[in-house]
Amino acid sequence: DRTFLVGNLEIRERRLFNLDVPESRRCFVKVRAYRSERFLPSEQIQGVVISVINLEPRTGFLSNPRAWGRFDSVITGPNGACVPAFCDDQSPDAYSAYVLASLAGEELQAVESSPKFNPNAIGVPQPYLNKLNYRRTDHEDPRVKKTAFQISMAKPRPNSAEESNGPIYAFENLRACEEAPPSAAHFRFYQMRGID
Repeated sequence: DRTFLVGNLEIRERRLFNLDVPESRRCFVKVRAYRSERFLPSEQIQGVVISVINLEPRTGFLSNPRAWGRFDSVITGPNGACVPAFCDDQSPDAYSAYVLASLAGEELQAVESSPKFNPNAIGVPQPYLNKLNYRRTDHEDPRVKKTAFQISMAKPRPNSAEESNGPIYAFENLRACEEAPPSAAHFRFYQMRGID
């Protein structure tokens, strides 16, 4: 078990296990970490722990057995990280998740969603970004920490061009996620101050 501080909320979760979860309900989230808000490919940071916490599905959708953990973490390499998460292709908002990033105990900041909502800064083009319902933890209360965001885990539709280039990848497209160039859609975190 692990405890996460998401905004001002404490969440205790078990690590995500790949048991008998159908592949159709598994996806990967592409995340990159940067030294600053300029989000330059040359300023990507390796060694950042990206964690995804899967939340209980919306009422009416299949819940995960209690034995399953609901979080997983991946460390960023030179091309960011692809973190496993549960998703749904029938209803975009059936599953949602919190995403966090930390480096040697320092929490990185997520890109804001309010009052400014800038798809170019977030790293995901419209209209897919609206479908993912991106909300930084301080979206409704500016006093909350800015170190995580919540998204709907909408599985990309295979015949949709705007959804085929990240930031969510179907389970069978892990390689495409791992090899995606910095120009492909991805979620972003950044350091409040640069590393010397």
